[in-house]
Amino acid sequence: MNTREIVMLFRQKGLKATPQRIAVYKFLNENRIHPDVETVYNQVVKDNPSFSKTTVYNCLKDLSASGLLIPVMIDNDKIRYDADTSFHGHFICEKCKKIFDFYCADYEAKGMDGFVINQKDVYYSGLCDCCNTKNN
Repeated sequence: MNTREIVMLFRQKGLKATPQRIAVYKFLNENRIHPDVETVYNQVVKDNPSFSKTTVYNCLKDLSASGLLIPVMIDNDKIRYDADTSFHGHFICEKCKKIFDFYCADYEAKGMDGFVINQKDVYYSGLCDCCNTKNN
């Protein structure tokens, strides 16, 4: 996704297209690694030395609030971020700590009549294929 497309997307969401937000969103959209604030900061500051960690944190907060990012709370130590906002699940490997996307065929919740659902999260944990192979 190029800068022009990002600016148009921000406009659709009613979000001001600041250089900081563009840089943060572009990194997340191009690097689907479920990074935390520290990782995002360390990457975007390379091309934008004036960015502070607070600026990155605020960008992530604004992008999440507008629905352009999903905060992934599968890791007890930190919040990760995902630019794929389609409904899908996350798997965290208990050994290497990598987070993987997986797609769910059924996202219907039964027994929730009358409830207002603001967010749906599906989290699995265990060993990824690579770490499982190393254990055997």
